[in-house]
Amino acid sequence: MKKLICMILAACMLFALAACGETKPAEQEIKEWTRQGTFEDENGNHLLVNLSDTEGYEGWGVSLMLDGEAVGWIIQQEGNALHGNLNGWDENIDPFNVTVTEEGEDGLKLEVEGGETYHFTPMDVPEATITVTVNIEGRGHIAYAEGEEAPEIDPEFPAQSAYIGLAEPAVHTFVAEPEAGNLFVKWTKNGEDFSTERQITLLLDESAEYIAVFEEDPNWQNPVMNFVGEYQCDRAHAKVECFGYDEAFITIEWGSSAWELTRWIIVGKLDTDTLTINYSGASKANLVYDEEGEVKSEESIYDDGTGIIAFHNDGTFTWHEDQSETGTDLEFTWLPATGDGFISMANPWTEADSAEGAANGAGVGYFKLPEAGMEVGGGPIGWDSYRYMDLLAEANGYVGAAELTVRKGVNRPDRDVGYDTADVSGDYTAYAHEWMIEAKEWQVRCFGNENGRTMKAIWSSDNFSYCILVRGQGDIRDVYGLGSDDIAALVGAIE
Repeated sequence: MKKLICMILAACMLFALAACGETKPAEQEIKEWTRQGTFEDENGNHLLVNLSDTEGYEGWGVSLMLDGEAVGWIIQQEGNALHGNLNGWDENIDPFNVTVTEEGEDGLKLEVEGGETYHFTPMDVPEATITVTVNIEGRGHIAYAEGEEAPEIDPEFPAQSAYIGLAEPAVHTFVAEPEAGNLFVKWTKNGEDFSTERQITLLLDESAEYIAVFEEDPNWQNPVMNFVGEYQCDRAHAKVECFGYDEAFITIEWGSSAWELTRWIIVGKLDTDTLTINYSGASKANLVYDEEGEVKSEESIYDDGTGIIAFHNDGTFTWHEDQSETGTDLEFTWLPATGDGFISMANPWTEADSAEGAANGAGVGYFKLPEAGMEVGGGPIGWDSYRYMDLLAEANGYVGAAELTVRKGVNRPDRDVGYDTADVSGDYTAYAHEWMIEAKEWQVRCFGNENGRTMKAIWSSDNFSYCILVRGQGDIRDVYGLGSDDIAALVGAIE
């Protein structure tokens, strides 16, 4: 009997164990996500979580300020966690995958894929009683910062609007920057004129709307105009055209046979200081033509090409293509105009042996300059070289240790010319300051990065337009300038 009872008990235990093996674990209960707001960890990092119901962007808006760097995007709830790529707004940036879960009674845990884990607790954010919006009218950008220091405009992602929420009054500084081909006009506050200074520092003690107003510069000329035209390098042909306010549209074709060619299309902005275009997103394609000259086939090679085009004052440009199979840079030479409808460029210049030679070559009649050895506050003046193109003469030299350029061009030509007749400088630098002085009988517009120190001066008579350019050496190149008395003396000696 004892053996039977033991056998029965053993069988019961086996059945119980078998039953346990067959039992499926209960599925995890999916909880509604409720933890929103601003969270902070012990190192001052911040995590913002808010529900987004914007059409096309439904999910959870998660922003992370981590060690001074900000990332953020819309991610989704997966189970009882928020999971996704906070760099999801740009497929060209490496993914930043995170998992956010609830922790404790009111905290959050953030795990970075392949990285660290962070623990956040709720942060008390005072309710904003002062709301300030900053917007633009026209083409430009804005930036703001708390305090009196000048804010910096992000060159990669410049802002055109901003929102500031304050629990109590605070001093802020705003700055406005026009896009190429545009001018800053003024700031308005609640629709009323407020300031004509690009940078303003003010106490924000009431809700308001500030607008930076920009308008097109009527005297602007795309700086690429100085290099517009057609060029040749062996079997390669290039055409340079203007695009927008400050961009170049460049087509390069290399003929491999009478019926086949390779074509590159390049768009980029010209750096007026270095005369270079660092481009990306260029396309390359192989084209085959039929006997009638029509495109029979077109094969795309890439559409993400990168490289550098560097223009030179002698009428050439160098092309460096990062994807080049040979690794060789090509140098293109400008081709003279050969037919109607051809867009000719303002270069190349022709060298002259004197100011008189430059005036004769340009067709401006005469070109009087300050005499060599003339002393101004910047030092003695000297001349090194002269050149000209159609209706524009130029002299290059020095004043003390600084570079000095003087130009004279026809103000109202009876035909199109390759320079801006109102500002013959060919200089498109955005200076921090602009002012007027009177010299001789002229009103002279002065520009510089330090108020009162002229780096560029331009003026016009009925027949001619003139300019003076001054550039210091080394570290002071971007700030060195001449005083008003020196500029007036130079203007008085130029005809």
